[in-house]
Amino acid sequence: MIETIINEPKALVSNSSAVVFDGIGSISKSTPCCNGGWLSYQNGSPLFKILEDKYTGRYFATFSATISSAVAGTIAFGLYIDGILIPDTVRAVTLAAADDLATISFSRELPICPRSTTTLTVQSVPTVATPTDPTTPITTEIPIIVAGSFRLGRP
Repeated sequence: MIETIINEPKALVSNSSAVVFDGIGSISKSTPCCNGGWLSYQNGSPLFKILEDKYTGRYFATFSATISSAVAGTIAFGLYIDGILIPDTVRAVTLAAADDLATISFSRELPICPRSTTTLTVQSVPTVATPTDPTTPITTEIPIIVAGSFRLGRP
């Protein structure tokens, strides 16, 4: 298991930016990053790569963050696999005012099938469905992550 963290407030560049984590909070001995293990991750990169088909199986991903924005509005995050948003990971919150704080999180088990390297990213989501009219999207605001973490591991 690897846990990456954000300890200092970080404004994302856009409402569709990948999250870049500041550091590694912890890493288990069974996660030999970049040394022939199942995961390739470099500190300061938004990319988490599960390497090649020999590491198929079930993984778990957990994201949690305290978030804000410079303006009132909706903020959303989700998990992307190879650039494709996993819909049931999208979490959105509406901030009533600039600099309001909220907590947002998701947890997801991921079946990784045999194939080439699989790339995971946590990203802000640019639009979410309006609860009362799902055909009308809400454009999200640029988020600020005050503090957060992302964990990726194998059961």
